[in-house]
Amino acid sequence: MRKLLNRVLIRFGLLITKAPTILVEKKLPPSKLIAPSLTEKVKLQPAVEKSKNEIFDIFCTETKVHKWHHYFDVYERYLSGFRSHPIRMLEIGVFRGGSLRMWNRYLHPDSIIVGIDIDKTCAQHENNNQGIHVRIGSQADLKFLAAVNEEFGPFDIILDDGSHKTHHQIFSFNALFRNALRDGGCYIVEDCHTSYSAKHVDSPETFIEFSKALVDTIHEPYLGREEKAFRLGHMDALQEIELSYLSAHLHSINFHDSIIAFQKKRRALPTSELR
Repeated sequence: MRKLLNRVLIRFGLLITKAPTILVEKKLPPSKLIAPSLTEKVKLQPAVEKSKNEIFDIFCTETKVHKWHHYFDVYERYLSGFRSHPIRMLEIGVFRGGSLRMWNRYLHPDSIIVGIDIDKTCAQHENNNQGIHVRIGSQADLKFLAAVNEEFGPFDIILDDGSHKTHHQIFSFNALFRNALRDGGCYIVEDCHTSYSAKHVDSPETFIEFSKALVDTIHEPYLGREEKAFRLGHMDALQEIELSYLSAHLHSINFHDSIIAFQKKRRALPTSELR
């Protein structure tokens, strides 16, 4: 009965299911391994200068766009390499359409920009002549996501700026990473600070906790194996290994303030060499 009640509470976002110390006590959990000097309180002041990159310049001339200023250096880091040729980008969350126009101006002019949202009024922001498309549906609807991928994908960039509910962030990643994201692509989830917001945590794990677990997934090849199993020329060196799809395709995970970027690239068997 208790489990059933918890499912109902999670369904409607009424149960905090993770990080109670952070959410209830509003402080970081203590760790005996962090040096006291590193936990000493220091003061932060507003930035002296604003971001100096082209995405931020475009943002400053657009209307109806809401972004944290510190995101723009992160965008530049992961998206600048996609500008030289037409790509396909999926943005979860359309809102007032400003970010779709921003990406359209920043990326190659022949790129396809697709936005999805549950709000039917967002359809007005579609502009087929400029390669901006909008589809109405939920980021937690598997059939809808598959249909969007069938129509426009696979994508080079997927950006989750949707509901920011933790179960939505996790669901969309699970649904899109394998089939909707190209090899060499980047999956970005922003506003991850909602993993520390009681009104957004509605899953057994926050998206931050989910992402931490994926760090272990990257290191799956080494579980139960010694270094010599990967050493070139060693008699016991492996010729192949069997891994989960995620481990075999997750090249890197990068954590930033409120943003996590996952880079996808088919991996080769790790090797070491003694010279």
